[in-house]
Amino acid sequence: MSRILFMCSKIGTSNITRKGRNVRVWAVLILLLTINQTFAQYRSVDQSAAKAEMERFASGKRVLYMAAHPDDENTRLIAWMSNALNAETTYLSLTRGSGGQNLIGDELGADLGIIREHELRAARSVDGGNQRFTDALDFGYSKSVAEVWTKWDHKALQLQTVRTIRELQPDFIITRFPPDARAGHGHHTASAELAIECAELAADSTYDLGSKPWAVQGVWWNTSVWWDTSVKDDPEAVGLDMSGFDPLLGDTYGAIGDAARSMHKCQGFGVPINRGPREEYFKVLWGHGDLQAYFEDFENGLNKGALLAADALFALEIGDRAQAIAKWAELGLELAQETAPNSDRYQRWQTVMLHIIGVYAEVYTAENPLVEAGSYPAVLQVQSLDPSVTVQVASVRAPGKNMGLNPPQEIGVDGFELEVDLKENGGITPAVRVRLEVLGSVVMLHLKPVAKMTDRAIGEYREKIAVVPAMRASFDKTVTWVYAKKKQLGYSIYTEQAGRYSWEVVFSAGVKPVQRRSVEKELAKGWNHFSLEVPVDLPKGQVTAAISVTDSTAVQWLNTVSKVSYPHIGTHYRQAMAKTKLSVLALDKKRVKLGYIEGAGDVMDETLESVGYDLVHITEETPELWNEVDAILVGIRAFNTEDWLMESGDRIAAFVAGGGNFVVTYTTAGRSGVELPLPVPLTIGRDRVTEELAPVRWEKHPLTQEPNLLTAADFEQWVQERGLYFPKLQDPWTPIFTIDESTGIQYQNSTVVAKYGKGSVIYTGLSLFRELPAGVPGALRLLQNMLHYD
Repeated sequence: MSRILFMCSKIGTSNITRKGRNVRVWAVLILLLTINQTFAQYRSVDQSAAKAEMERFASGKRVLYMAAHPDDENTRLIAWMSNALNAETTYLSLTRGSGGQNLIGDELGADLGIIREHELRAARSVDGGNQRFTDALDFGYSKSVAEVWTKWDHKALQLQTVRTIRELQPDFIITRFPPDARAGHGHHTASAELAIECAELAADSTYDLGSKPWAVQGVWWNTSVWWDTSVKDDPEAVGLDMSGFDPLLGDTYGAIGDAARSMHKCQGFGVPINRGPREEYFKVLWGHGDLQAYFEDFENGLNKGALLAADALFALEIGDRAQAIAKWAELGLELAQETAPNSDRYQRWQTVMLHIIGVYAEVYTAENPLVEAGSYPAVLQVQSLDPSVTVQVASVRAPGKNMGLNPPQEIGVDGFELEVDLKENGGITPAVRVRLEVLGSVVMLHLKPVAKMTDRAIGEYREKIAVVPAMRASFDKTVTWVYAKKKQLGYSIYTEQAGRYSWEVVFSAGVKPVQRRSVEKELAKGWNHFSLEVPVDLPKGQVTAAISVTDSTAVQWLNTVSKVSYPHIGTHYRQAMAKTKLSVLALDKKRVKLGYIEGAGDVMDETLESVGYDLVHITEETPELWNEVDAILVGIRAFNTEDWLMESGDRIAAFVAGGGNFVVTYTTAGRSGVELPLPVPLTIGRDRVTEELAPVRWEKHPLTQEPNLLTAADFEQWVQERGLYFPKLQDPWTPIFTIDESTGIQYQNSTVVAKYGKGSVIYTGLSLFRELPAGVPGALRLLQNMLHYD
């Protein structure tokens, strides 16, 4: 294959379709998405936006983009394929990114996964793509694909990916990463391996008899000069210039992709808009399809669905509304044979259909979250907005309701309204089916229930419906550090009905209960707060406390409900077992006056305050506080997020020279490293140890001896990793620990100490920001040693 750089500017001013149409307005798509409306069933779209979506169906082109995490995807390429090529482009992210860091809040773990998932969905609302996931767990950085397959269920992920391929029926799969070590992360490598394996399995009629085989033309790697600086001259590489511009769209495809990229806010991926040329390169990994020809060909596909969509669009443009409705309705029947009615594809078809017939249709509750109950009342509302089109409701199917109207009931501007119950199989039904008859055509709507809310400041908005238990609980703290007698454990219980209740607070080491405290109290409706003294004879290490109630059949554990809400992703609820960790440890009683410079999403300050430290928060506006503290702790990534801190070298030097102890936790660095403005030069690199239980050794040193004598037990129970972004070893820094990785590599640079004047500087890349929220006893003992050093 000879390399060729082909230009897309020929379609910059118009997108050519089979009948020579051009319809594109990007601005309306941005205006459609408002706060909390990501989940709205009803979206008011104008003619241009509807036609833009119709063109995607009419192109007959489908592409699946695959990678491992939120923010791995190439948003510029997705924007170009979705809007210039008019391909139905889907990003399949294997994980929801729960193992990452958080630049905008303190959510980590599962709650961070919620943020990153919906930042992906918000990005797709900008670049025009669709979004899918598997259930692979993001367990943090992984150095090898071999490690990944010890933690991910390979066969289960193969099955999920094959079923996604067979449902979406892509012509090509494009990976963000190569299937080898160049991917730089085991998850990345695994995503490319999975793409190749599953492209082949998807065509195998003997694999997964429950889904219909689909032959992908090829799997291509979306490479770049990042991996290969000579790719521009590689005869095996196909090049693409995404410089296309359309005045109706209002911007370049690259600019749209940059705007989508900036939706990954919790990862700090906001970027400036680049409207200049941008080249993309591709290399074949599997198959025989010609991606170059595929990208150059802007004509329609020949499958029946694409032809129906093209006919509907043409009819709409020449003013034959009845024909447009008929063809688009026929396409809906075809889609119903290929995909589930609540799938993204069917729902996109439905949004366009509602526009064509001029109908508002929605199933909604007026509150959220809903409390677990015997029924979930909601309102089905269908309203015809265009008096020139006769619309009739023929039937409604909802849980416990299968109602046919004979003759069908005509609806007008006053609309059709019906109370329905959403409860199905113990939860919320995925959709309520409504059959309409419009100008001789049958239109099948599958309306996803939403919560339609009103706020006096922002007006009407929507949320995804959540169902919460009628009785639930919450502990005051996620971790309680038990280092002295008479520690109190605070918790609250919520109930929908006042009355007398009994429950147990159960303390467990591992899965074995070690203590129980029975309680019987009168509870008022709403939240009721309680406190109990922590048992003094709990075993050292981690103990979990949870709350159980007993009904007539079995013991049930009370759940807690967490709420994650940000303007760019809306409001979401997560339900999990209500529990807290008690970290039972021996901790020195000495304390120092401590200054804290806040980082990006760690809870070290809260942890230290909970064990009795007198802590003040130091900011750019409080320079006087430097003279009032014995030690200063710099939170994670503070040197990356606080510009003033990078310019504070003189102040740091003066503080340390006067006898202060300056402790820096991990700071991110690029490939060339970053030098921190410390009084003793130090460059941060990218070394890391992802094995959370890798053996740790050390020579005798004050930092490991005082005020807590560290032992091997202090490095047990760590989560996700030992550490990351270790510094480069250089004089006069003294390394403290040696970490033995299973690869045979010994890392001596996780934690280093240097003297300067009367004081000292410490840098640690150990992942204390993960271990403290997880209640790891040794992590707190180690941090205390750093703060009390010298």
